[in-house]
Amino acid sequence: MKILSRRNTGDLNLGKSNIKTFQNSLGFKELYNYIDKFDKSKNSVLISIILPVYNEENTIGSILQDLPHHPSIEIIVIDDHSTDASLQEIEKGRKDRGIRVLRHKSNRGYGATIMTGFKYATGQIIVTMDSDGQHNPDDLYYLIKPILDGKFDFTIGSRYLGTYHYKLPLSTRFGEVLTEKLLRLFFGVNILNNQNGFRGYKRDLIHIFDDMRYLGYAFCTEQILIATSLGYKIKECPIKVYDREYGSSKIVLWKLALDIFSSFFIYGFKNIKWIFTHKNEIKQSFYLTK
Repeated sequence: MKILSRRNTGDLNLGKSNIKTFQNSLGFKELYNYIDKFDKSKNSVLISIILPVYNEENTIGSILQDLPHHPSIEIIVIDDHSTDASLQEIEKGRKDRGIRVLRHKSNRGYGATIMTGFKYATGQIIVTMDSDGQHNPDDLYYLIKPILDGKFDFTIGSRYLGTYHYKLPLSTRFGEVLTEKLLRLFFGVNILNNQNGFRGYKRDLIHIFDDMRYLGYAFCTEQILIATSLGYKIKECPIKVYDREYGSSKIVLWKLALDIFSSFFIYGFKNIKWIFTHKNEIKQSFYLTK
């Protein structure tokens, strides 16, 4: 799915390549009206958008053009030592937008790139978004509203609650279903699209990720396990997800599966250990609530 700038939305005979652009042209008015309620100062940052980039020269420039432009929104791009022309495209796309660009001196992985973004973000809400063209910036509203309304601490975009415009690989669906069942069984949460990188975080939450073990793509699962273990509220939100037109996924499935199962073992054991060591308090609480 090719991403086009909003400046090119004049064609009303929408083909597949124009769907996302047309939706974007309609979406930000609601977002801007909502965040203006919280904008107490022109110099305050309400929302930080973090874009991790690794070899996305064909998409990153257009994505930067399609992001919202508002005084309360900052955009931080972290290039994870791309070997293509991604950095040059980022430099072109950041003009007149005040976009902050950071670059790793070596390739450190998806999770490490997000963590760099967390370190420099100043917003009350921090949003992470992929740079391969699969996410629609129009959906930002659905991720930030539950947090700013004070109902949730952490939001995750979901193609299953929203829509997706491509044939989902069987291996991807199987992995997500298995992870979903394990999350429900051992942690009591139900998250269908548990590997999606389009997420929103309350600023008070992100310190809990300082000691992450998995800085590859299992980073997405480990976040859920840590946040759930500490009692933070997570909400899955409907979004639109598109097929990537350029390149292919950088996920190594066997490594991702190994890391995910390892993380379940580690954090599941911690939960069991905590329950065992606090069994008297839990028992007392049970009787008090009966």
